[in-house]
Amino acid sequence: MKKILVVTVALALCVGVLAAAGCGATDKAKTYMEKGDALSKQMRSLTNDVAFDATALLADLGVQLSDTGSIKTKTITDAANKRIDSVIANGKKAKAEYDKILALNGVEDYKAYAEQRISAIDITIAVLEAAKGLLGKIGDPANKKSLKDTTAQWAKSNIGVAVDAVRAYTSWSNAENIRKEKKLGPVEVVKEKPAGESVPATSAP
Repeated sequence: MKKILVVTVALALCVGVLAAAGCGATDKAKTYMEKGDALSKQMRSLTNDVAFDATALLADLGVQLSDTGSIKTKTITDAANKRIDSVIANGKKAKAEYDKILALNGVEDYKAYAEQRISAIDITIAVLEAAKGLLGKIGDPANKKSLKDTTAQWAKSNIGVAVDAVRAYTSWSNAENIRKEKKLGPVEVVKEKPAGESVPATSAP
């Protein structure tokens, strides 16, 4: 009888320890998820549209480009590149948080979510890096084309960027669906265009 009691108590303790370990992993996963989400929220807003528009992307980066008169392109492209660098840096920090989730045990739903966010971040970084090429063309003194024509030509020559933007949107959406279905947390509210002051194009006197 004593042996049965001892075994029962031992089993109860084991179950308790396993349950506690599981709860601990879930709490960690939730914390990592929240940190990663906060760091990548602005990045998500840049590809939070099923359709890709190069001009709209530049506007989302806080740069409004006017197609009339001469513009101080150095000011505009520098501001946009700094914004891109900041967004990419935060995206990489977010990936580090999601990677921590993948290293945990017993949190499969969080892992599925993290994998989709990591995919979205990687693809969005590729889109933003490509956008730097457009900024380079806009800021090139040798480029005599209008901003509208420059952007349109770049878009035609970089169809793959538009495809990547849609892929990023799909991964962000997949992650959000997992969050809803598995009740990992409240719905992430993301504006289509991040808040912040824009840097308007300035016409030369």
